[in-house]
Amino acid sequence: MVKIVVPGSNEKEKAIFKKLNINLKESISEKEFEHEVIAYLNQHNVLHLATSKNDIPRSTPLEYFNNGLIVYVLSMGGDKFANLMANPKVCFSISDPYEPAEDFFGAVGVQVWGNALIFKKNDDKDRFEQINKYSRNVEVLKKHGLDQMATQFNFNVIAIEPLRIRYLNMRKGFRNVSWEKDA
Repeated sequence: MVKIVVPGSNEKEKAIFKKLNINLKESISEKEFEHEVIAYLNQHNVLHLATSKNDIPRSTPLEYFNNGLIVYVLSMGGDKFANLMANPKVCFSISDPYEPAEDFFGAVGVQVWGNALIFKKNDDKDRFEQINKYSRNVEVLKKHGLDQMATQFNFNVIAIEPLRIRYLNMRKGFRNVSWEKDA
């Protein structure tokens, strides 16, 4: 079960936002929220993944692709995998460029907390092929003649299932609206 939380606004805030042509959502269905977040994920390809081991955080910018709300990262390696082996709880963020001088309320972004599952491509080739169907790079690799080379790498696959999502897009009415799976 999923819980959606739409922060309320007091009367002063509502009056200010109304003058600025910002109509904040007062409620939204789970389906509508998920549709909005999936559309946002589909429009981007780089996230900042935060992992932690021994209370030492690490943030890594990574290319991703998604199938709905599930996010996938293919990576050759790095310290993030030692962190993930020790602690599968992750957080990632994605945002648009923000120019407050041009539009103070123009910040747009998503923050996701979840659990990461990792495996090597060659350890579960069928699962990798299923996931790779959603990759946006298959055609790009072919275009550059790299599709055969890419099959040679034994990628690490990170699959992130969200437990909590917070979305900000004031111009569309989302003021830190959150989605959370019941534990």
